[in-house]
Amino acid sequence: MSNQDDFFTPEEVDRQIEQVSRRNGGERADAEAMAYLRSFYGMDTQQERVMLDRIWNRIVNATPPFSAQLPRKQEREEVIAMQNQPALLSNRAIHRRRTTFVQRLGMLAAAVFLVALVGSIAVVFYSIRHNAGGPALGGPKPTAIITTGSKTPTTKPVPFKVISVAMSVAPGSIAGIPCGTYLTETYKATIHVMPHGPGGTVQFGYTVNNGRSQNTASVTFAPGETSKTYSFTWSGALPADHIYPQPGGIQVTSPNQLISPLVGPSGTCS
Repeated sequence: MSNQDDFFTPEEVDRQIEQVSRRNGGERADAEAMAYLRSFYGMDTQQERVMLDRIWNRIVNATPPFSAQLPRKQEREEVIAMQNQPALLSNRAIHRRRTTFVQRLGMLAAAVFLVALVGSIAVVFYSIRHNAGGPALGGPKPTAIITTGSKTPTTKPVPFKVISVAMSVAPGSIAGIPCGTYLTETYKATIHVMPHGPGGTVQFGYTVNNGRSQNTASVTFAPGETSKTYSFTWSGALPADHIYPQPGGIQVTSPNQLISPLVGPSGTCS
């Protein structure tokens, strides 16, 4: 209370009253309060202290300290923040929706760009291929050329067949030979078959008397063999009526039928 007593010295009270009297009419209430305090200043010291303590308590209670106001201020700010929280949440939701929409729009634009890029690349490659290796658009269409590889010709099996017979005699002439001379006339038949054949047996009959009679014989061909010879003879004295030797030949009966020409020596015995 010593600090409070110093504040209410007579000189200090007079000075404050003069200051208050100089203020505007709106501050008259404070000036009257100060005058009222001055009127009681002359009271007994004990009473003055009691009243001053009461007045001081009233002043203290009427104006809460800054430390008490601070929690209220914080509470008020929290209430304001809570009131503004829905707006903040709404703003965040709107911002999030806008961000999502923008992202989707960007993805759609990227997809469209990618499709256009791939399409343009395909068109470029198509144009390059047709300009380099094919005719221009609207021109004649290329004709497909199909080439077949060389195939090994399949050889048909060659049948075993007699195609000809060549005949010869020795001696080829009996002219100048005395009649009654013993003579052996040799007939040779050369039998020809188809080349590249499988081989086989040729059966035939041969004659030395112009076909009035014949004997049978055969020759065997190896695969691929094309000719064989067969010889047969007539022996006897040359008759004076010149009936021998007579023409001779063969008649093939297998594998096919074929008649050779008939041959004999020329001339006659003398």
